[in-house]
Amino acid sequence: MVIKLLFLFLLVSFVSCDTNPNKQQAPKEHKVKTIDFEEFKIDDINDKAKNDLRDWKNFQSLMQVIVSMAPTKIKNTDDLVLSNPDSLLLYSRLYPKNSKTEKINTAVEQDWRTPANGSRDTVFRIEKTKNEQYSFVQWQRFLIANIPYTFSLISKKVNYPQIDLYFEDESSQVLKTTLSLDTLSPLASNVKRNNLSDEWYKFEVTFSPKKTSNYLIKLSFDEDAKVNDNVILYRSVLEIPAKYFNQVSKYSDKIVGAHSEVQSSYYSVFFWLMQIEDAMKELLTNDSFPEPINTSTVKARFRLFQTQIKVLADNIKNNPDFKEEELKSNIKLIEHTFNSIIARINNIYNNDLDEKMKGIE
Repeated sequence: MVIKLLFLFLLVSFVSCDTNPNKQQAPKEHKVKTIDFEEFKIDDINDKAKNDLRDWKNFQSLMQVIVSMAPTKIKNTDDLVLSNPDSLLLYSRLYPKNSKTEKINTAVEQDWRTPANGSRDTVFRIEKTKNEQYSFVQWQRFLIANIPYTFSLISKKVNYPQIDLYFEDESSQVLKTTLSLDTLSPLASNVKRNNLSDEWYKFEVTFSPKKTSNYLIKLSFDEDAKVNDNVILYRSVLEIPAKYFNQVSKYSDKIVGAHSEVQSSYYSVFFWLMQIEDAMKELLTNDSFPEPINTSTVKARFRLFQTQIKVLADNIKNNPDFKEEELKSNIKLIEHTFNSIIARINNIYNNDLDEKMKGIE
């Protein structure tokens, strides 16, 4: 009888523990979903506009993302995409001030100085705040082996004369170099420095990972820096040659899973939209529209396209039950809006009246 009661007590105790409402649930895993949406077709572009669009680097970055990273084939793009597979195009912006940017003993604030060449980028000041050995900002990115990533930023000397750049994988430091802001100082052999205007310089460093993994990209003060020492910079980005965009898109689930709290399973679609959104920010921020289409009506259509991309990306990210038909419908809307941009560009290049009217819009 005692044995039976003991067994019953243990059984009840086990059930009670197992049904504890405070028991931590394992994170929900999503089975990766694929989607075959209807053929995405871009309208024909006017021959007169073709060369201007091919020479417009920010537009080319956008087109490479749209075409190469799409979960389905995009048709009729030959006239819109440049033919040089080695051209460097935007892959990822590394924002100095962002919820995903880690800051250690460092403050990041907006600076009042004007960027080079009339750019609309925001300049940031990175300042050491504590008398500690380490002071840096860093970003995490999932990088694919044997793809040459070019890290670049624009800076000028106003206070501290240098900043160190690190790439680190999950176990070790794989690259370290110094960006010398003082032009009288020697430049590391793996750093390119190009003069822009008003003493601003663009720095470029190329890194080819040996393995596919998460990496930390770090901008750090050296051991000689003191509290309040600072540097200013803007447009810190990663670029890759155009020919690698399709290869990168094959890792969309890994990249999205590592950097975003996506509740949906449409990783490839979300990654595509996320990359388009980055390319659109770059295009609208730089504001380097070719003269014939540097008009409010064209820009308004690009902004509408950007808004639709952002809304759909937010829906996919935050709604695990987002229906496939609704997703397809939204992609069709995006296709229509992009083609309205092409139609407006065609209209401007075809119509002399539009040329005359663009100045008074």
